[in-house]
Amino acid sequence: MAVILRIDVDSPYGKKNLITHSFSRLASDFNLPPILMLPYLKYLNNFLKYLNNKSIQGYFFFRRCTLPTKELLKILRGEGHLIGLHLENSRSFDSFKNEIDIMQNSINAKVEVFSKHGSGKYKHGYYHYPAYEPDKYLQWGLNLGMKIFFGNLEIPTIPSSVINERLVFFPAAFWLEHHWRNTKLYDINWLIQESKTCDIVLLIHIENLISNRLFLSEFEQIIQNTKIKTI
Repeated sequence: MAVILRIDVDSPYGKKNLITHSFSRLASDFNLPPILMLPYLKYLNNFLKYLNNKSIQGYFFFRRCTLPTKELLKILRGEGHLIGLHLENSRSFDSFKNEIDIMQNSINAKVEVFSKHGSGKYKHGYYHYPAYEPDKYLQWGLNLGMKIFFGNLEIPTIPSSVINERLVFFPAAFWLEHHWRNTKLYDINWLIQESKTCDIVLLIHIENLISNRLFLSEFEQIIQNTKIKTI
């Protein structure tokens, strides 16, 4: 039993300042190719070095506007990380398959794991469909032979299940950021103890993690006191 690390890569250039935040939104809304004179996914590259130095593997989920470069792909694959789709346009099966095809063509490999961008409340970009409808995604995933779907519920005690003996479903996660988690019920000590008896998904957004000392401290505490695994 262990912690399963889920990393949603939402932002092409991060949110360090107004310029990078603005270009991240433009790239998302207008499907712009990477502007290499800006720090495209630099925050991800730095975080990967941090994980790799500790021999920690995780699941990295990319949007269509944050597809990994060839250099990042080499690092991800070389250190045993798993690459998945962070589903944005979930209006229909066709839009889901289109995003899968875009990612597979970009990384030249089959995509077998996915997560959903947003939890149904807010629209995050031009292509984003905010509704959160996991029953649909599970059926679509089965249709395409997917292996794992990571859901967005915020109660980490909800257990995982296997759909049709083919698709592993983690409906909820322990969100590291406090505003998405009941910190009184589910603190870091709870996660450390609970992960000794069952698998718990730890969900992080790197750009939020690296800009908050408390989140960084809690993340360090987690990786020092739990086993991190992929399945």
